[in-house]
Amino acid sequence: MTVRKTQRQGKPRLIIDIVYRKPDGSKGRYRRDAQVQTVAAARAEERRLLAHLAQFGELPTEQAEPKEASTPAEAETPEREQRFTFGDAVTLFREGKALTKLKPSTRQGYEEILTKRLLPKWKDRSLDTIDFSFASSLDAELVKEELSPSRRRNVQIVIRSVLRAAVDASKLPAMPKLPDLPKKGKKALLPLTRSQVEAILAASPKPWRLAFGLAAFAGLRAGEVRALRGVDLDAEAGVIIVRHSTCKGVTSTPKSGHEREVPIAEPLLDLLHEAGPVLPTRSSPRRRTASPGASPASFRRSAAPSGKPACRASVSTTSVTSS
Repeated sequence: MTVRKTQRQGKPRLIIDIVYRKPDGSKGRYRRDAQVQTVAAARAEERRLLAHLAQFGELPTEQAEPKEASTPAEAETPEREQRFTFGDAVTLFREGKALTKLKPSTRQGYEEILTKRLLPKWKDRSLDTIDFSFASSLDAELVKEELSPSRRRNVQIVIRSVLRAAVDASKLPAMPKLPDLPKKGKKALLPLTRSQVEAILAASPKPWRLAFGLAAFAGLRAGEVRALRGVDLDAEAGVIIVRHSTCKGVTSTPKSGHEREVPIAEPLLDLLHEAGPVLPTRSSPRRRTASPGASPASFRRSAAPSGKPACRASVSTTSVTSS
């Protein structure tokens, strides 16, 4: 049992005690008081921790079970030692809002910032010390590293998300005042001309041609191209129903969160026929599309012969029609 009862200062306490193996094979142990001292809440917290362990392979820094104090002065020590840290807030965020509010692709971006940039330095930092001065100093460090305003902005957004999770869990009284997010400039989109699109398609290997055509003539993002199935193509109605998006092996809803219908333009219809028997009918909905390897890298390789600098953009920015 990982949830057990103990006595501390003459009062019963619920402890969550989980022993596990870390990804490197070493032994790990998570042992802390349950955040809410009821059996039902402790069991729910235990399930969240086990789900987190299954996903990430480790739990927050282990903490020894507090000893019963022998003097009033010692009685204050466990509470001070159990101060809520940035690492604790990240755990709350990962187990809650990261799963319920973020799309898988966005969640992976958050994880990269947390694991590579924030947690190594700030994991054990007391949460109440993360304020205006802290955020300003961190942004100054990012400027010295020559990070773009967009990447600096993303780091600050992640910090805000973690703090809001702590506020929602009543671990932080209120959101601290933080500096304004770094401003990022807007880039003007320069659409490709029809002749440039045709030149790119002509230079593309067959497995990529359909993927680029879906981006150019239907406005599908790269993830939406990867997730497209035969059941999403309705030849009778002449539409593509965009239902899913796949990023880094994880399939979810499109970026907007909503499905949408896109007319099948005549040039795209030719590409679909060229790819093989991919157009389903309502009587044969299980037929699948070819699996185009849509990626910005493959697009850049095919776009190079066209001699257009703007082709450095990703597949999702090549639309020449309204999506």
